This record gives sequence, structure tokens and C-alpha cells, in this order.
Amino acid sequence: MTLRLLLPLFAFTFLVACSSQTPGQPAGDPLGRSSAVSVAMPGFVTSQDTLLNWRSDLIWVDDPDGRFERRGQILQQSLQQEFERKGYRFATAQDSPDYDVVAVVLLGELQDHTEVQEIFRLYPSLASPAAGYGKGTVMLALAPHGTSDIVWRGALEVFTDPGMQPVNARDERLRWIAQKLLGSIPEV
Repeated sequence: MTLRLLLPLFAFTFLVACSSQTPGQPAGDPLGRSSAVSVAMPGFVTSQDTLLNWRSDLIWVDDPDGRFERRGQILQQSLQQEFERKGYRFATAQDSPDYDVVAVVLLGELQDHTEVQEIFRLYPSLASPAAGYGKGTVMLALAPHGTSDIVWRGALEVFTDPGMQPVNARDERLRWIAQKLLGSIPEV
């Protein structure tokens, strides 16, 4: 094969994009739609011994009053549980982790946050706008412990309900977001 044919195949291997409908959501319900993108670099190698570490707590941008602090905690817990379901472990104080995990949530438009764009360089996009709903994007990155060299990154854009959903429905949606975002992470 020529290099011209191999390059797109190589790029496709490391770039995954999808749109999906949430189970249990009525057909056409914007809250059930999402758009996900993930990129794995050649240096992203995992095994059953792979240890993860949160570099910091999940960062919720556009929340100066701390209104979404609880949601951030639930989403971070959901992400950790999804990693653990896939066989990853989180380091304890005496362990030396392999990868640091960084997570950021943005409400509103991604293009309004150039500093985050520079780090993640991922731009998921929902197919069409939905009247009455805003957008939110969850971004996650893995870097070898103590470095800023990102070896895996993913982003998920979803519609958000500006009204207040019941707490249990909101928490279930955050767990669903974690599953969708980490869908392309290999199991160990």
C-alpha cells in the first residue's frame, strides 16, 4: 500500500466519533443525543497493572457561584467507577500511578474557551440545535504521571436541560455521560 492510503487508515484507528440516543429517552428528545470524539496516541499503553490518579478534582468551568459543585463530584465519581468497571485501578498514597486524569466540564459554546481548546483540541458537535436546550461539553485527558504529554483525550457534547431535573434523573444522566465518554477506552 502507498503512504497515501495508509495515512487515512492510521488516522481512523486513533480517531473515533459517534452520535447516539440515550436508552429510555423518547425518540427525538434532545436530552438523549450526544456527540463524542476520542483520540489515542501511540504512547497510550495499558495493562492490568495500569494505575490512574486524579491530577485535580473535576473542573466545572462557567460556575463562579459553585452551583454545580455536587454535579461535578457525581460526574467525577461516575468517571472513576467507569474506569474501574473497565479494569483500571486508582492509585493509593503508596502507589506510583501510570497516568494522571484531568476532567473539565464546559457549559455553553466550546469556542468561547480558547484556553481549553488549546489543551484538548477536540470539537464534538451535535448534529442540530434544539430549541430550549443549551449545550454542555465534558472533556477528559490522560497524561503519563507528572507530565503534560496527553496520550488519550476525549470529549462529549450533550444537550443540557436549563430547567431543574429531579436529582435522581440528573445523577443517572451523569453516569450515562461517563459511560459514553469512556466508551472508547480499552478494557484491561
